[in-house]
Amino acid sequence: MNHAVIRMQERRAIDVQSGLRREDLYTGIHKALRALLCDTLVATGRMDPRDDADVVATLARVRQVIELGRHHLHHENQHVHPLLEARRRGAAAASAREHTEHEQSFERLEALAQRVERTEGAAREAAALGLYRDLALYAAEDFLHMHAEETENNALLWAHCSDEELKGIHHAIVASVTPQLMTEYLRWMAPAMTPSERADFLSEMRGGVPSEVFAGVLQFVRSVIGEREWSKLFAAMGPRPLMS
Repeated sequence: MNHAVIRMQERRAIDVQSGLRREDLYTGIHKALRALLCDTLVATGRMDPRDDADVVATLARVRQVIELGRHHLHHENQHVHPLLEARRRGAAAASAREHTEHEQSFERLEALAQRVERTEGAAREAAALGLYRDLALYAAEDFLHMHAEETENNALLWAHCSDEELKGIHHAIVASVTPQLMTEYLRWMAPAMTPSERADFLSEMRGGVPSEVFAGVLQFVRSVIGEREWSKLFAAMGPRPLMS
């Protein structure tokens, strides 16, 4: 990943430079993944290897990182990378290479999680520390990777694609996500968004799903953002009743 470190000083996001709001395929979901990673990393670091219930619960969270990460890579590989390549040959090469590295990291993390499960005592303590350190390294690499996508890849997409075209890609990704998986994403995405991002996301969703589905989404979102943020959401979405 040294190439990513070297490039960091060259990265600038068009939206920061111009002040224009553009359709962004990356930032919302990346906020969710960062929140999940940070929360899981802390949980793994404090996990009690001698408490079986704690170990089971924490390893389930590590596996959620792996599961959601794999789905996210698949969505980008299937929907975003072809668009990048269509606009500039080789534009998705760095992201695709790092996706392959992430898949290898997921396999390694799963193997380490199984080692924690299969050991006891001092051996489990050592395995748990190894898992924590490896998860931290993966998080560091993924943060660099996501930054590159949000800046370099977005710069290319914004230069060569209309917002309507990007919205079409976004809708295709959303349509490919199962309700169960969407709930898992929302658990981390909704609290991680700014109030305006959250309102925009849900306003767009409101026009594209049945009212009863949207009502269920709102109920779930309210449960994970708290009443203060719920009040901001209610105010930001305007006079139309949220549950309509």
